[in-house]
Amino acid sequence: MKKNNKHETLRGWFQLVRLPHLFTVPGDPLVGFLIAGGMMQNAEKGFFPIAAVCFIAFAMSLFGIITNDLADIQIDSAQHPDRPLPCGVISPRAASYASQLCFLAAVVPALCLGWRFTFVTLVALISIYTYNFYVKYRPKRMSMMMAVMRDLTFGLGILIVPDVSIRRILLLVLYGVGLFFYYCGINEITRSETLSKIVRPGGRTMLAGACCCAIVPLVFVIKLLRDSTTLLPIAFGLLAILLCLVYLLIALWVYQVSRTGASPARVQMAVHVSFRAAFLVQAATAAACGLVVLPVIFLLCLAASAFAEKYACS
Repeated sequence: MKKNNKHETLRGWFQLVRLPHLFTVPGDPLVGFLIAGGMMQNAEKGFFPIAAVCFIAFAMSLFGIITNDLADIQIDSAQHPDRPLPCGVISPRAASYASQLCFLAAVVPALCLGWRFTFVTLVALISIYTYNFYVKYRPKRMSMMMAVMRDLTFGLGILIVPDVSIRRILLLVLYGVGLFFYYCGINEITRSETLSKIVRPGGRTMLAGACCCAIVPLVFVIKLLRDSTTLLPIAFGLLAILLCLVYLLIALWVYQVSRTGASPARVQMAVHVSFRAAFLVQAATAAACGLVVLPVIFLLCLAASAFAEKYACS
């Protein structure tokens, strides 16, 4: 009996933190770092800065998710009584302590990196808290705030790179805008995923964001193929093109689902798939930069996220 209780508690924590979606978070600062040219400029600084910003993004996401459920505990008691906090699997006190620990886990490495990282991290954490407890139920602000959080984590990776060329700044802006619209659209679809509607808002916004994000690795592919003299860069360029095509096809499918009056269950599945599709454009960006290990890591995270969905569906 004791073993079952421990198992349920562990499963409850996995459900509380939305385990499948957490895998997508560290990729945002890493992609910002890559697009800004960090692999070329920051080799002498070692692995610590990018590892630290990925950890900060991970901790900020955990802080946001846990405080979100703490703010919604009374509403979830009526609408989602099976969630870990309303059903008593996780106590509010334990969740509160966990959120405070996540806050510290985000701030401490930011302090080690410098004032710019600390400022962005604190702005993000304060914004998350304000959103969860004060402005969440204003629909438009809800979708925009969650998208801004992803852009802030994307920006943390850019801050590592000291000198960014104008060309890369334009690509960063394009990807950042695409990231914003992509998650705005997904969040708009999510808000109405359980309702029986013929057309759900957010599909066009999500698709437009996906197109903006996909353009960036394709620009790098053109440069990679133009400058390549060996077979390996060509292979990575073709891999990046394939990943971008799959990513865009998934975005197009989610758009169709949002426009065709699909059942709530089908829309929920499309939303989950669209969150994980971010791995594909992240892996495409890494491949287009001519890297060997990172595309594999992103694709392994995709598999891990799909596996986590089965164990702790949220």
